[in-house]
Amino acid sequence: MRWIKAAAGAAAVALCMSLAAPGQAQAVTVQDDFIAKLVGPAQENERRTGIPASVAIGMAALETGWGRSSMTGKVTVDAGLPTQKIYDVNTLFNIKCTSYVSPHQTGCVPIRTAEYRPDGTAYFITAEFRTYKSWGDSLLDYGRLLTSNSRYAKAFNFKAYPDQFVTEVRAGGYATDPKYASQVINIMQKYGLYKYNLNKAGTGFPVTPTPKPTTSPTPAKPTPTPAKPTPTPVKPTPTPGKPTPTKPAPTPTKPAPSKPAPSKVTLPTYASGSRGSGVRSVQSLLNANGAKLKVDGIYGKLTVNAVKAFQKKHKITQTGKVDAATWSKLLPTLSRGSRTASVRVLQTELREAGHRIAVDGIYGPATEKAVRAVQAAKKVSVTGKVDLATWSKLIG
Repeated sequence: MRWIKAAAGAAAVALCMSLAAPGQAQAVTVQDDFIAKLVGPAQENERRTGIPASVAIGMAALETGWGRSSMTGKVTVDAGLPTQKIYDVNTLFNIKCTSYVSPHQTGCVPIRTAEYRPDGTAYFITAEFRTYKSWGDSLLDYGRLLTSNSRYAKAFNFKAYPDQFVTEVRAGGYATDPKYASQVINIMQKYGLYKYNLNKAGTGFPVTPTPKPTTSPTPAKPTPTPAKPTPTPVKPTPTPGKPTPTKPAPTPTKPAPSKPAPSKVTLPTYASGSRGSGVRSVQSLLNANGAKLKVDGIYGKLTVNAVKAFQKKHKITQTGKVDAATWSKLLPTLSRGSRTASVRVLQTELREAGHRIAVDGIYGPATEKAVRAVQAAKKVSVTGKVDLATWSKLIG
């Protein structure tokens, strides 16, 4: 197992010390220096993405111990061993490596890190994190990650509420630590980071107005209608010698069992000019069907042409747009035992959703387990089989 020469825990201790004793000159100087270095880039990132500058600075402060984490500079892995290697990491947000290579990263570094189970207990793994040429590139990648991943889309409904914004980012799976959002909010409040927001957003959460109870008028009592006497039916006198015909009792019919309403499948439409992780998924799926596109997340002319070729092959109107008809042909049904290039796309989507599985193109037990977890979390029928509804929860 690989280990870091400088323990990552030192940064956490340093952060705790800075929070506990803000009056000490050295701690304040470190914090002021860190904030001063990030205000400009964080505000530029806010102009580009809408992410409040206070959130970017607060998250970076928490994850780096105000810039004192070894991850913000050089990291030595396998110190003293023949495999020793020094990495220029320069990360502020500790974004993990995936099968997608960000245009801002220079590589990956293996780091022993803590993960958290749903009950809050910690366990340790060795994970790979992205490395960068500079802090600026790290900040750009942070903005790219939040704006291009559908998991964080809800956060952007709260750009005017930084506290709610970071809460939604954590809920989207950015961090497994259950206290992550409250720690960032504490930093933003303690060090007045809200003043750097270009949109002037301050602390606090949106308030849902409580509807006022409406007073219903007292209904008038109905005037009783005198009951009419019920007439007694006169039975016909049977004719002697002729039996009175009787009608057979009707056979009760069983109501037909109601079928559950099919779950609504919603997938985004992509066209020329679209960008982001969804476009990368489209490009990967097209490549699985014979295209040879660069998976860069940019819906350019080559992607348009590849979509048109796919539509022509499957006798779909050649619009060059990925619409519902195109999705229905592009997204295959997959299940345990499948071995196709599309399985690799599925596994990549599952890894983006936080499931640690191999991207090997083989739909084995680990892939099925991850699929079932997604189906359960997204309230799709838990079958372990990837149909259009399951794809929509991963890509949509």
